[in-house]
Amino acid sequence: MDPLEAATNPLAAAQVEPAPPSLSAANEARPARSPRLSPVARAKSNVDLRFLQNPRIYHSLPTEDAALPLLGSEQQPSPDTPLPALLRGSHLRRAAEIAARDLLRCSPSDAEAIFQLLYTRLACLVLIARPDLAAQEAAPLTDLLARNPPGSAGIVALILWELRLLLVRLQSLSSDDGGRRGVMALYGLAGEARAHLKQAHMDEDEREYALWSERLRDLGLRVADALVEMGELETAERHLDSLTDVDLDEVTYRKAMLRIHVGDVFGAEHYLEKLGSGNKKATLEILLKMADGQDATSSWQDLLRHHPDDGMMANNFAVSSLYAGNIMDARRILERTLSRSPASAGILFNINTIYELCSERAIDHRVDLANPLRHEGG
Repeated sequence: MDPLEAATNPLAAAQVEPAPPSLSAANEARPARSPRLSPVARAKSNVDLRFLQNPRIYHSLPTEDAALPLLGSEQQPSPDTPLPALLRGSHLRRAAEIAARDLLRCSPSDAEAIFQLLYTRLACLVLIARPDLAAQEAAPLTDLLARNPPGSAGIVALILWELRLLLVRLQSLSSDDGGRRGVMALYGLAGEARAHLKQAHMDEDEREYALWSERLRDLGLRVADALVEMGELETAERHLDSLTDVDLDEVTYRKAMLRIHVGDVFGAEHYLEKLGSGNKKATLEILLKMADGQDATSSWQDLLRHHPDDGMMANNFAVSSLYAGNIMDARRILERTLSRSPASAGILFNINTIYELCSERAIDHRVDLANPLRHEGG
């Protein structure tokens, strides 16, 4: 799965975190390294990207939405920490600031560096829950793509694929059309992918052909996820039926999750029979057990024993414990998970909700939780 997809993909979140409405969840993500630019793209170096280097585009990041213990943590990185180290340490707020600073210092013709830094900046803003700022800062580039003025083809050819995908997502968030523009933009990217596939086939370039084949498959799944987010569940299922070149278990698992989403347990069981062995089948079996009102805590515990570092399985274990009435067990599971692995948005939301349910000192518990965390606020 694309690193940003987990942060913006509603179907993917449902696959691993079956939380009730009061315990919703979102997956964590990290900005990705970009793939190698194609030889054609590298050759097009005569570009001027000064329109992306206007300091007024980039906002100063507010700190009022970050807990004070995190902002004043002793584990804050030093001012001279390089951007890659900030990303590895999940210091995303600081990484967003450094990415914008470095972007403004680049040569206007250094497209590879500018687009990589812009992608990092926007991705970090999404991950610290400021997609509104990311959408505003992406506007100059999305406007260029929408207008497609003469001479822009050379610029478009240099934009990282991950950045293109993120721009589509941000455009969807900022529009009021219910997500339709985002779906159409994904179909537009699919058209480009098919054109690249055709060219790679003509050139007998197996590496490029494999790359664009995988991107086309990924776009097919993203369209399904966008349809789910729009509430077009039947359309999403029909779309999944049309994806003949995607891993069969992946499509079957997503169809089963759609059935669970609409409350069709029997339909989900039908897809369970078509799944091969593996984590997807094991996870779906446990979800169906929960949907049937059974206590699934021991099942999650057994699965987690084979995947001790899987934060989402631990989250599911905690939610199942809560369903079974063991709220203190759920609290201990989440606190232990946070002490061992990076904190996802879903786990943080769930444990804060549990604090509200089991204590009148929820704010104190949140402060205690924030003090040892190794990650910046947001």
